[in-house]
Amino acid sequence: MSRLGVIVLAAGMGTRMKSTLPKVLHPVCGEPMAGHVIAAARELAPERLAVVVGHGAGMVRDQLAADDITFVEQTELLGTADAVRRCEAALAGCDRVMVLNGDCPLITSLLLHDLNDALERSGSIAFVSCHVEEPGRLGRVVRDASGAVTAVVEAADYDGPPGPAEINAGQYVFDASWLWRTLPQVPVSPKGEHYLTHLIGAAASLRPAATVPAAAAEALGVDDRVKLAEAETLMRARILERHMLAGVTITDPANTYIDAAVKLAQDVTIHPGSHLQGATSVESGAVIGPASTLRNASIGAGTRVQSSVVEDSRIGARCNVGPFAHVRGNAILGDDCELGNYAEVKNSVLGSGVKMHHFSYMGDADIGARANIAAGSITSNFDGVRKHRTTIGEDAFIGCDTLLIAPVTIGAGAYTASGAVVTRDVEPGQTVAGVPARPFERRERAE
Repeated sequence: MSRLGVIVLAAGMGTRMKSTLPKVLHPVCGEPMAGHVIAAARELAPERLAVVVGHGAGMVRDQLAADDITFVEQTELLGTADAVRRCEAALAGCDRVMVLNGDCPLITSLLLHDLNDALERSGSIAFVSCHVEEPGRLGRVVRDASGAVTAVVEAADYDGPPGPAEINAGQYVFDASWLWRTLPQVPVSPKGEHYLTHLIGAAASLRPAATVPAAAAEALGVDDRVKLAEAETLMRARILERHMLAGVTITDPANTYIDAAVKLAQDVTIHPGSHLQGATSVESGAVIGPASTLRNASIGAGTRVQSSVVEDSRIGARCNVGPFAHVRGNAILGDDCELGNYAEVKNSVLGSGVKMHHFSYMGDADIGARANIAAGSITSNFDGVRKHRTTIGEDAFIGCDTLLIAPVTIGAGAYTASGAVVTRDVEPGQTVAGVPARPFERRERAE
């Protein structure tokens, strides 16, 4: 079986993007463009995977670094053939070399499998082509009367009529020995660069290059913000379709935004205006939205998140969150919790069954099971220099407008009266009231 090496070209400046961010790092559905290309390439289980970096090399390395990637630096941007030639040592031992553009995020592993298989029809080179209405800056494929590929003419060198044409999409696979033997023969262009497309013409005198057809959308190369938006729209539709076919209900796909890395279980429902981003996962039966944002969030089975924001946090099963709640900063909510409107939880752990229905803030707190946090209650967790934690025991009742001055512990089953300012620990089962809060004999109301 042939040993495949893959090269992802990610060195270009991308001047048309008009950005300080390297072109290949611009995100499409939450992942850098080049990240999508690398993910598709990994489906082929390559022996070696090299990424050519140049402009913004440090940023590209930081974003794309992985154990299976070797970075090869192109110190001068002298064209695609020069970039590939620099990878010979990194791909030593590979029988085939696949070259992919890092700015084509919509490329699929299925197309790359077809490309790899197509090399059998040529022996030296196969590449992806597609038919487009307007080639623009893309190179045109030239065929002879028999239909065999003879060359690719770059847009700058083309002087024929405008209109529809077959173009080179920029994905190749080569016989490795032929590639490394032929690359030094690639001439320099008038712009001072060495173009990989020259090899297509070089192969024509032997066995012409084989082509693999692709839809124009799949081969889309992103070189400006307009095409970036187009790629985002196409990728989003692909992601939504995948989830719906796997048993997720998305009530309004046109107004639902789900990143590529998001994981959704069967029977999840997503309502309009929802944004699911980053490493978010949602378990079966959960309902998200409308108008909710989940960012690196874990949502348990049967939980409802309505018109709320959950960031870098974990919510258990059968919880109700929102509307207008905010959970952030590595917060953890146990099962059966309830967070109502304008309730905020930050860097806190809520035990199962905690109720925090409205207008409250729990930051840097550990709250026991079944505790009740009434309206207006907050933890005062920052003294101007350091943050401190608050501990609330199981079954405690924190009355309306209670101010908990951390560090402080409220014992299990304790009770704070409305408006209490708690500056000292409260014993289990004890009731406190006042400013500052003191022990208080609470009288039960007559029926």
